[in-house]
Amino acid sequence: MTDRVQIFAVAASVVLLLVVLELVRRRRLAEEYSILWVVAASALIAVSLRRSLLDIVARWLDVHYPPAVLVLLLILIVFIASLCFSVILSRQQRQIDRLIDETSVLSAELRDLKQSQEANVEESPRLPAHVTDDARRPAR
Repeated sequence: MTDRVQIFAVAASVVLLLVVLELVRRRRLAEEYSILWVVAASALIAVSLRRSLLDIVARWLDVHYPPAVLVLLLILIVFIASLCFSVILSRQQRQIDRLIDETSVLSAELRDLKQSQEANVEESPRLPAHVTDDARRPAR
């Protein structure tokens, strides 16, 4: 791998790692999701720094241009991240559906309670206005 390509690969990997850490620090990215990105950036840094590792993997994969393995690794990381996030989104969708169901049940119960309370108020005997006025006056 040429020096320029290696320097660019290391720089891009370090920038990725710093961006992930900054997002975690600002609480824009949850720690549980950042682990995948930290591992990915660390793997990219390791492969970018170790030319021999990149050459070994390139020979094993029969790739004639070793930096292409970095692109392959990046594609693999993005694929794994997409799969992980799809699982997370699926779990959150199930939670949202459950919360919608619970909210609709609670809304129905609240509506029933209001209706029964209104029915109880309508059924209670009404006192004449002069009796209620006397009840409000303080005793002398």
